[in-house]
Amino acid sequence: MATSHLARKQASAHENRAGKELSGAQWARRFPGSRGTSDLSGTFRHAVEDFIAAMAEAGIRVKMDATYRPTKRYDLMHWAWRIVNDKADVSSIPAMGGVDIEWQHPAGADTVRAAEDMVGALSIRRLRTRPALRSQHNLGLAIDMSLSWHGTVSVKDANGKLVTIRTMPRTGMNRQLIEIGATYGVKKYGGGGRDVPHWSNNGR
Repeated sequence: MATSHLARKQASAHENRAGKELSGAQWARRFPGSRGTSDLSGTFRHAVEDFIAAMAEAGIRVKMDATYRPTKRYDLMHWAWRIVNDKADVSSIPAMGGVDIEWQHPAGADTVRAAEDMVGALSIRRLRTRPALRSQHNLGLAIDMSLSWHGTVSVKDANGKLVTIRTMPRTGMNRQLIEIGATYGVKKYGGGGRDVPHWSNNGR
């Protein structure tokens, strides 16, 4: 009990001295993003909504995971992931204005544990590549969505042409579906399977 009390006291002193809040899962509630198409920008919003409507009409299940994300949230995602996966040196992490986070805990093991908690709370545990510090999501020009269907589906492209999809996989990585999305101006991420759910106005 005494040791636990001492650890809490040291953590509190560290936080007060730095004027920052220690990292941890609670940061996932800060700088929230959106899953709604209403937070997308301009013509891209309408393109996404039309593409989603065409897929839904064809029987494709569309689960929207993210649309707009603020840059501050990306900063948290990037560095939490890197601490866990790249063993990033927390002393070299640059400060971002308005993100008063202290990555370095009094105990080194707690530094990594807190980052692991953040990775889980930010839903990026399964990412195979580090989250970018900047993204089309910051501009409202990207959407992450999970797509799935059974059997053969027929989807209308932006020109009204009905395209029958019999090929695999039955996910957003299907080449025919990617070509259909492009007719709407919704382009699949060009980096292959590293970011399966990601679509944007320019493929980045």
